[in-house]
Formats: sequence, structure tokens, C-alpha cells
Amino acid sequence: MIGIIYDASTLEDSCYIEVLPDKYKGECWNASSIFFTEDNFGYIMPAFEKCYKKFNYYAFNEIDIDTWMLIIMELEKMKQYLSDNPNPHLLKDVIGFTFAYSEEEFMENYDTNLMQLISMITDFQSWIKEKSVSTKFISVLGM
Repeated sequence: MIGIIYDASTLEDSCYIEVLPDKYKGECWNASSIFFTEDNFGYIMPAFEKCYKKFNYYAFNEIDIDTWMLIIMELEKMKQYLSDNPNPHLLKDVIGFTFAYSEEEFMENYDTNLMQLISMITDFQSWIKEKSVSTKFISVLGM
């Protein structure tokens, strides 16, 4: 299932990307955070790499709200591309596949995965906009 995890208590191990609506304060698995599996975050990671040049998948990235607005716009471009019934073989030019098997798994249920990814992006954009009202930073806590 492609989507956002909103409840830290449902996480089964530690292989998740945490998105914290604040600066990192020495604590992970925050109740106010949302979480992505590695594969799900990987799909949208190109937007981060393009808009936040210092992005590091393995580090704690404290990203200011102005940069998040750029990320939202890049995610919108990604979402529009996905909504236009793209050639499946050209997806890797737009979305990220974290592992060698990620692209193959995505293609196995292409139509469903495409719809779920568009929905995840929309939900993430809404979450970012909601949190940007009350904080100056949103952190991506990597692996």
C-alpha cells in the first residue's frame, strides 16, 4: 500500500522516514510526525533532491517553510505527470525507486500504485500546508 503512516505506534521496525513538523530536538518517533516506508518516500525523493540541494537520505534535514513551498510545487508537477497516464517505462525519469526491486514491484500493480501515489502526494501536500501555518521548519529524519 502506498500512503502516509500517521500513527507511530503502528510502526513495526525502524526502517521509516519521519517527517517532523519542527526542528529536530534529539528525539525520533514523535507523535506529531508522519512516516513513510523507504519505498514510498523514495517515489517522492526526487522533489527533495531538486529543491533542497543539501538533502541527505541518511541525515536529519531541517528544511525551512520557503523551501517546503518549492517542494510542494515540485510534488504538484510530479502529480500532474502521473495523472496524465504516463508511459510506465518513463516513470523513473520522474519518480524515485529506492531499491532494485522497487520499480518492478510498482509495475506489478501499475494502475493501483499510480492512483495510490497520486493520493499520497495530495495528502502530503495538504499536511505540509497545514503544518506550515504553525512552524518555520519541517524536518525529514532519514535513515
